Order: sequence, then structure tokens, then C-alpha cells
Amino acid sequence: MLACLSFAPVVLAKDSVIIYTEQFPPYNFSNKGHLEGINLEFVKAMCVDADIECQFELLPWSRAYHLAQQKPQSGLVSTARIPDREALFNWVGPLASSSNFFYRLQSNDRINPIDLSQVKDHSLCVVRDSIYEKFVESIGFRSEKNLLKVSHYYECINLFFKNKIELIIGSELSFNYQLMQYGHQGREVVKLVELPLNGTVGNFLALNKALPEELVSRLQASYDKLSKQGLLETYIEQYKAN
Repeated sequence: MLACLSFAPVVLAKDSVIIYTEQFPPYNFSNKGHLEGINLEFVKAMCVDADIECQFELLPWSRAYHLAQQKPQSGLVSTARIPDREALFNWVGPLASSSNFFYRLQSNDRINPIDLSQVKDHSLCVVRDSIYEKFVESIGFRSEKNLLKVSHYYECINLFFKNKIELIIGSELSFNYQLMQYGHQGREVVKLVELPLNGTVGNFLALNKALPEELVSRLQASYDKLSKQGLLETYIEQYKAN
């Protein structure tokens, strides 16, 4: 299990925010105990520009997602902004994101769904409370039949390469990073059908509704300023090169 990496005391000053995140390279991840990634680096820069003390914790997604709704001085990055979540948070962004697809193993050439009506004929793994969970259930995947829910994405990768599940979902920008992190390469998989996540407008910094509006506004102003200066694109290109 992924240990909680905490880089901050629990007592927060007035202009402080604790920001939860998950292991989701290249957007946010731990590298030898140091939290980094496209969106994490950009949010750090936003906090500095906004003169807000931001403290970061890496947690399993489901736990981070629920804590960000429970703790008043908190937020969550990178969070897909979808209709079901709209009223749960205040939103700052958008941050970096990319399209998502179903993948199969290169060696498993008997599996070739050509549309969403066919992917549900195969087995799949998703992270609990992720944007994918409700979507795949809406197209016919069922827990009692062909859908396994886990706490960490690496569990899906492990099951996938052991042929315990037939399909896996990956983001175009992040999937190769995630494969390499666990000793695999992009040439071992085949991209299949795109997930049309209707209503999704990208990844954001999601902030607890109780966070003072003045802090939310400062963070959005810093986002606007730094994005206009091209800093987000700089981080995207930097991580692509790596």
C-alpha cells in the first residue's frame, strides 16, 4: 500500500491551505520522497504568487477526495471537473489534462472492441471514486461481473499485466509515465476506444467550499497571471521531454 507522505504540520495559519493529491504522473507524484509533476509544480507556483502557505499530502485517491470535502482549509489536485462534482468544490484552473482511452495488452490480440458497446464485454479495473467509475458503470460494467474497484492505480496495472483483467483505462499524457514507473513500456499495450467523458472540462484545483472566497480569488488570479505568462505550458513541455 502507498504510504501517506506528509510534508506539513497539521496546524494551519489563516492564509494556509492543505492540498491533497495522489500518485498520478506526470500531473502529480512522489519521486524519491519529493512531490512533483506538471500540475503540482504549477499549483506550488500559484501558492507562492498568491502569498498563501500551501502544504501538500500524497494519499490514495478516494481518501484524498473525501478529506478535501471534509476539511475546511483544504483542496485537491488534479481533480477532473464534472457535473456530479460541480457543487462539491470551488474550482481553480483548468490545469493540464488529456484524452482517455481503453487499452489492451499487445499480446492479447483477440480483444479488439471498436466502440463502447463492445468494451463492456471485457473485464476492467478502476480506482474507487475516480471519474471513470460511474462512467464505466453507465455503459454496462458491473462489479459482480467484470469490474474490479481498487484503491490505487498501480493495482490495476499489476492485474492488467498478469492477465487478471483484459482492459485498462489510461490518459494519453500520463499512461506511459505510469507504465514506466512499474517497469513496463508503451509498446506493450494497444490503444483502443476513447472514453467520451461528457461534461468533463479538464483537471482543476478543487477547493473546499468553506475556504474563504478571498483565498479562492487570489489563487484564481495567480492561475490567470501565471498561465498567461506560459508557465503551465513550460511545465507540460518539461515533463514531456523527460
